[in-house]
Amino acid sequence: MKKIFIAAMAIACFSGGAATLRAQDQSEMPPKVLVIDREMVKFGKDMGHEKNEAAFARAAAAAKSPSHYLATTTMSGPDEALFFVGYDSYAQWEEGEKFGDQPKVESVLGPLMEKDADYISDGNQMVAMFNQKWSYHPEMSVAEMRYFEFETIHRTPGHDKEWDELVALYQTAAAKANIDEHDIFYEVRYGAENGTVLIFTPRKSLADLDAASGTEEAFNNALGPDGLKRWAELVQMTVSRDSTELLQFDAKMSYPLDSWIKSDPDFWKPKPMMAPKPAAAPAAKKESQ
Repeated sequence: MKKIFIAAMAIACFSGGAATLRAQDQSEMPPKVLVIDREMVKFGKDMGHEKNEAAFARAAAAAKSPSHYLATTTMSGPDEALFFVGYDSYAQWEEGEKFGDQPKVESVLGPLMEKDADYISDGNQMVAMFNQKWSYHPEMSVAEMRYFEFETIHRTPGHDKEWDELVALYQTAAAKANIDEHDIFYEVRYGAENGTVLIFTPRKSLADLDAASGTEEAFNNALGPDGLKRWAELVQMTVSRDSTELLQFDAKMSYPLDSWIKSDPDFWKPKPMMAPKPAAAPAAKKESQ
């Protein structure tokens, strides 16, 4: 998450601006530009990686950066950590890139970046744009959430019209069935193949997944027989690949907003784990008389 951290500190330095990760303790629209840094964690190195990333978060707090980021780890699929930071525009992100070359930044982050090589095997970065038209109830409060369903769709080229029809069909049926969730769509512009769409569905708890599984029948009923048939046709035409991962928030590796911490300090500002007390030395045996 080093590139994201450098960019986050830059916003504090250049603009003195508002936090770049926009969701706060009140529901807001998602950020327009989302930078996603993905790190593949080596087998058995999760704890060391978390400890090193927590050092980045402490460095952000020490610098009093107004820019905040969210860290997550995978609960399914490969062992990975994903970091998210949002911007109002590409221009704001550019200010962050300028800051990264400054010696004072390198001196703070250099040792941590080198150490991170002990824990990660690979990584990549994507840049995506929020698509409000496709999203369903995108307003939300990230501070209240603890998980994301993170779906990656690769669209089939040449079927933009059919894709729009598929999304509209979903929105209509979901509203008719009164589906109570947030589906936030982003189009990847850089770092992935053309036509890549990311869908974030935040969850407050894993129990939400139990409730969501019970809405399938209501959704199908809302579509009706003709809608179900058209749905299958549109999916076949427009989606070439589709995968979903489950991500959990990691507060230790995140640099949350003060409002997040105030809303739930037990989660967003966890107390350091106490080191186990050393075992008492065995009492010396008396020598036999």
